[in-house]
Amino acid sequence: MSDGSETPDQITDDQINELAALLHEFINAETFYGKQRLVEGNAVLLSNLADSALAGLQLEFQDNPVWSQSLLMHRSLLRRCNVVGIREAFEEFRDLMGETPNAVDYESVQVQALVDSIGEFITAEDWNDARHWLEDHPELLRPDADRVFDRLIATYKSRGQSNIVRELIVHRDLLRTCREIGIEAAFERMANPPETLDVIAENTIAVLTDRPDERDNWLETVRLSRVRAAELNDLPMRDLLRAVSSLLDDVPPDEIAADLEGDHAACWNRIVAGIR
Repeated sequence: MSDGSETPDQITDDQINELAALLHEFINAETFYGKQRLVEGNAVLLSNLADSALAGLQLEFQDNPVWSQSLLMHRSLLRRCNVVGIREAFEEFRDLMGETPNAVDYESVQVQALVDSIGEFITAEDWNDARHWLEDHPELLRPDADRVFDRLIATYKSRGQSNIVRELIVHRDLLRTCREIGIEAAFERMANPPETLDVIAENTIAVLTDRPDERDNWLETVRLSRVRAAELNDLPMRDLLRAVSSLLDDVPPDEIAADLEGDHAACWNRIVAGIR
């Protein structure tokens, strides 16, 4: 991925397409917490290339005061990240814009109770025990618990405690799935997970051949999964999903530099063969 040091003739179409998609996600994310997670998982957003792209968009939309102001704000935010750090910059902008979560005070009784409950949840002996804990503590399904998860993830990530970060992310995403499909179905999925690479291959082939109406939804799922893979430092999965994203954005497979190995390379080859 570009670090912003390339000259223009070194920038590939893949890089431009990916950056355009990331900037679109970044600008349209509903909250600063969502924007922060995207920046943390995609360093290219802090590159000179991204800054130049936003500058170009500012010129393009200079006659639209709403868009022009929004682009200026997002460009300033990314520049501030490079100066003081991602977490610090977003805290400044949240304060400035008045976006304050309901649970940010770690000294408050309510939040400390959530922190304690999350600790018990992620250290349960198995998924059955975790489910029982959740059923006894439904507060973990509230939106403020999700925000506490994100703060804990940021805290432990800054300390370099990757094992705890991984557990927090897995359990946070499990709770999000519980909200979407119910506790029973979500835990059944955890106990008997589908083969992830098979799901990626089958869904990608399907939306590019038989189910084009589902393509946009699958592309959004792939992009979010790529952010999660970056959070977990799962580089092979991140690189596979990057290639799939480009494919779903109409980049021909022969023009996608998919530097993959082993099962991830096999998954990519299966996708390419399936759409030809």
